[in-house]
Amino acid sequence: MNPVEQQSDSAAIMQLIADESIAFWNKDFEAWARCWQHTDYIRRTGWWARGGITVTEGWEALSSRVRETMAAYPEPNPTAARVRRENVNLHINGDIAWVTFDQYGEDTGDLEMDMPGLSREMRVLEKHEGAWKIVYVNWLLEGE
Repeated sequence: MNPVEQQSDSAAIMQLIADESIAFWNKDFEAWARCWQHTDYIRRTGWWARGGITVTEGWEALSSRVRETMAAYPEPNPTAARVRRENVNLHINGDIAWVTFDQYGEDTGDLEMDMPGLSREMRVLEKHEGAWKIVYVNWLLEGE
């Protein structure tokens, strides 16, 4: 991959990560869903003190869970998307990429959906028909 392609893919991946977070906190299911590859091998895992360990496998389970959560808490929370991402470690190899980063979020008062403080994050992405899509998310919310 030449440096221009590498830079373009890196920017597209980081924008996708931001777009997915913004759509999630804005409770925009359709925009959020466009960020994901819709297949049975996707995964989302995480941990936070309030909810413990969470593991969701496959697009049907993940999309259903996120749709239900957004319906239960429909008020958009755009301030939750004001996160800072640092210590980014991004690697691209053909049509697959992985990225780790530290994410710092604000406490917005949204007990079910915001992630205040430090969260250790990982994403695995695949390129499908020229567009990057998320296939794996992991987060560990350390908090403040």
